Amino acid sequence: MTPKDDDERERLTWKEIDQRRDRQQYPGPKKPRLPKKEAEKVRLEALRQAEALFKGKRGRPEYRTALKELEACHGTKKFTIFVKKFLEEYGLPEEWGALNRLLDYPEALVVAEVLQAMMAQVETRSRVEQQGFKGRVQVLALTSPYPEVRRQAEDILAGL
Repeated sequence: MTPKDDDERERLTWKEIDQRRDRQQYPGPKKPRLPKKEAEKVRLEALRQAEALFKGKRGRPEYRTALKELEACHGTKKFTIFVKKFLEEYGLPEEWGALNRLLDYPEALVVAEVLQAMMAQVETRSRVEQQGFKGRVQVLALTSPYPEVRRQAEDILAGL
């Protein structure tokens, strides 16, 4: 390039330079904002989906259905079969009511795990739930056919 070529080139006016600069700042029309209530609903739904994603299998609707079926099977002949399948698929539940039902499962290791899980949650529960738990543990300490469950129930009662 020679200096002569620069002079022959058409020069932009300051107005044209400003217009080009303004066009570059705004790449396109802005999206309209959602009203606050709708935006909050969208945000809460996104949080719920993210939470379900991190929960894994427990965040799926099938898990909720399995919990309802666990409640329906409680006290029937299908209870032990269903609990075994439930524990294989989902593991020990976190829900207080489901844990309470699993205290009736006829396997000592599962009942011991359930007692530990419930003991970890007992401080966050209401007074009525705590009293119900204490009553269940007292019954287990007196009537459980498994010596390890009786021993653990007695230890829990001593700590309550």
